[in-house]
Amino acid sequence: MPTLSVSPDLDPDLDALSATHSADVGLIDALIEELAGNDVVLATLSQDVPKWGHGTNAPFEIKRFHEAWNAGRRIYVLKPYDEDGQLIGFRVFIGHDVVTDEYFALSVQPRATCYDITTPEYRQLCKRYDDLDIPSAM
Repeated sequence: MPTLSVSPDLDPDLDALSATHSADVGLIDALIEELAGNDVVLATLSQDVPKWGHGTNAPFEIKRFHEAWNAGRRIYVLKPYDEDGQLIGFRVFIGHDVVTDEYFALSVQPRATCYDITTPEYRQLCKRYDDLDIPSAM
């Protein structure tokens, strides 16, 4: 059965972000909580991506983070929507261990820079993935 855990480093990131973007953090928290409690959605989370999550209170899109996959890391990008159906300005990065079928919420980053693999944030995302000993995607 798949599970979703939160990286210990994610909570301080969300706490810092909540000072300026509390509504977005609330949506992110709700999405992570709902996914963690929904075995049906988790069982299909990494299938047929990119896709849009139906049947959740906080809809989302999910796709592979291709640059991370090319580097051997099985990382997905969750793109949460707000209550009005608009994409929020942040992305949630999720690692997947296919051996244990465990997902890990690793990082939240601003949409404007989240796909830039030259940033310290990308290096931090990779470090979090590696620190959890998630097997290579290759």
